[in-house]
Amino acid sequence: MATYQVTIANGAGSENMKAGTYAVTAASAPGYDLSSLSPATFTATAEAGTQAFTLTAEGTLTFIVNETGAAGGTPITGGTIVMTDSAGTVEYGSPVTIDSNGNAVFNNVPYGDGTSPVTLYFKQLTSDDSHNVHQGVITVTMSAQTQTEYLQNTEIALQSFTLTDANYSGLAVDSAALSFSND
Repeated sequence: MATYQVTIANGAGSENMKAGTYAVTAASAPGYDLSSLSPATFTATAEAGTQAFTLTAEGTLTFIVNETGAAGGTPITGGTIVMTDSAGTVEYGSPVTIDSNGNAVFNNVPYGDGTSPVTLYFKQLTSDDSHNVHQGVITVTMSAQTQTEYLQNTEIALQSFTLTDANYSGLAVDSAALSFSND
């Protein structure tokens, strides 16, 4: 029976193969559990074919979200963060909730080492009612199996309003209520 080594780059690879059923193992994939490869067999036919495989990453990334973006800041008590592409437009997986201590823990993320780290991208979708969402894409370089990153959420700013009579310039409206909605 023939043996083939297929190089995977950016999630894809190909090889001309004789028809037959093959046992498949992962030979290398830094930051991943090689024994988690699924499926573990592939049947090649005389026609061109395609097979998708999966591996489970072993890293853990914790975002500590607070008002300073550093150790000791007042924690954010809610919100969500999601893994994305580098532009922040394609979301991978489900958003992770920021807990009451300001922590958002991503399990099973890929990682590398000091010579070949893995770059991942994240975007904060929501924050608690007292803080602004971090703007832009967050770039994280995973160079260890367990990593912690700080993320700053600033307090929402006080907005002040005046309400005056439309016909009598400067005459304050004595009592009123304004309703603001953001869809």
